[in-house]
Amino acid sequence: MPHTNRSAGIILVAFLLPALALTGCGDDRKVAASASKPSTSPSASGSPSPTPSPTPAADRDGDGIPDSSDTYPDDPKNILQQAPVNLDCETENEWEGTLLTVYPGKDGRPDFADVWAAKPSSCEIAGSLNIVTAVEKQAYKVSKYDDQDISTLYEICAAVDPDDVYAEAGFAASSEQIPEINAALILCPTHPYAKKWRAAVQRGQVDADLEAQGRLFGSGTYRVGKEIKPGTYVTHDVDGCYWERQNSSGNIIDNYFTNGARRVQVTIRSSDYAFHSENCGEWRPAR
Repeated sequence: MPHTNRSAGIILVAFLLPALALTGCGDDRKVAASASKPSTSPSASGSPSPTPSPTPAADRDGDGIPDSSDTYPDDPKNILQQAPVNLDCETENEWEGTLLTVYPGKDGRPDFADVWAAKPSSCEIAGSLNIVTAVEKQAYKVSKYDDQDISTLYEICAAVDPDDVYAEAGFAASSEQIPEINAALILCPTHPYAKKWRAAVQRGQVDADLEAQGRLFGSGTYRVGKEIKPGTYVTHDVDGCYWERQNSSGNIIDNYFTNGARRVQVTIRSSDYAFHSENCGEWRPAR
């Protein structure tokens, strides 16, 4: 019976066991190290989420003032405006009166567009009206009014009367009418009759200049050389016209009378002291 060397087997087993134990421990440490390693997944990041920016306040005219606190949200210049102006107007459709409103417009100028669309023949201010804007102040100054009231200018601007005398063909505004028309044109430069109004002013300005020069005058007695200029003058379509030239004593140098004439002419000399006329209409330089 062969002999088995049991001592050699025991020694071999004793030698292999520590090696196996060490290998097992090493694997356990690798697993533990792998489990404790921090995750780099984006979901595990500790960074805070970005805060959304607040929505800017509405500012439709871009003047830097929010619409909620902007008195004139559609005007970047924030020009002072008149409050809406109400007018009681007579139109083709409503004879008893229609309430129409003028709203603030651009650059402090009132907007009559809605009123003109109704084509009122006449209007009256409903309530009081104070001078507020720079445009209104300028119009008042040009008008030569002296009562601090521009209601009449608003009423002129509002009406689109087919019988408007200022818009009549060939009409020449008087020296008193010219300032009023010019003032209205400052307030409502795009009025439907604006072109005709300007023509009336242009024609009237010629006469106004003649009047200022003492070369256009009506009935009455005038000092020659001081109130009127000497020269040859004419008038047309008269009834019962009488004129006389006077010396410094009031005596008549020359005179004339006609029951009716299409044209009357007189020459006033520089040596005359005064000129007097009645029912002769308007004297203007002869051409």
